[in-house]
Amino acid sequence: MKPVFAKVLEGLGTDVFVTREINRPYFSTEFHFHKECQMTYIVKSEGRRIIGDSLDTFTSDELTFIGPDLPHVWHNDNQDMDIHHTASSMSLFFDPDKLVAAFSPFFNTSKLTHFLSLSQRGILFQGEQKEQLKGILYQMMQADGIPKTILLLEIFQTILNTDDYHLLSSSGYTNTYLAKDNEKIDRVFRHVFDNFSKEINLDEVSKMANMTKHAFCRYFKIRTQRTFIQFVNEVRVSQACKLISEDKDQIGNIAYDCGFNSLSNFNKIFKSIKGSTPSEYKNGLLK
Repeated sequence: MKPVFAKVLEGLGTDVFVTREINRPYFSTEFHFHKECQMTYIVKSEGRRIIGDSLDTFTSDELTFIGPDLPHVWHNDNQDMDIHHTASSMSLFFDPDKLVAAFSPFFNTSKLTHFLSLSQRGILFQGEQKEQLKGILYQMMQADGIPKTILLLEIFQTILNTDDYHLLSSSGYTNTYLAKDNEKIDRVFRHVFDNFSKEINLDEVSKMANMTKHAFCRYFKIRTQRTFIQFVNEVRVSQACKLISEDKDQIGNIAYDCGFNSLSNFNKIFKSIKGSTPSEYKNGLLK
């Protein structure tokens, strides 16, 4: 996927922050990045998300915080697309430089600056603080003027006094995508997301990108910081984790449903990515 550079607050003058709601049959945004920070609550939907170099499934009731210039996308799986599916979310966007400048006359912003630096890895909120933040976000959608600004302050009061979150991208992650990138990666990512349960042929994918296999593998590794095979396996394992957590099928069946051609290969790859076997992962969920 080509991460398109987006100017979220462009045309809004001196506005420091905006809120937006999405209610559609599915999420349709391209893989992109922007200078604004973004807090997003998934009201209803599920599928796959990429934030930096983190790839995982997402479900309803997820709350994330994305720092400046961090590539990201939420993608709904084709198999979940039916007339009953709804993709609903609430988001808060703000310019980090303008926010720090606006707050600095009133209090020491070093703690805020540190959090914004951490957010360049992407953050997944958990626990009681997540419940508090999504409640404030709901209120912000209905507010305006000074009451809305007060709610923004409540957001940061909560954020800066919690450590109940998980960093998503790896330590030292940097955005290696270029604005001049064409849509080769975009087409490839979506092809893998929609076809991970089948055999994915490298020759076919390379042709989709209009490149030789060698050139494509090198291009993909530079842009995503992982090999193409690693990416495919991560997509398959993320889906396997989702199915294991739902506990509706046997692990052997899940392996084949996620595109693995043997149980032994599934166990080996699963452990290399998650650090435990599928059975150990399942047992850990039951504790």
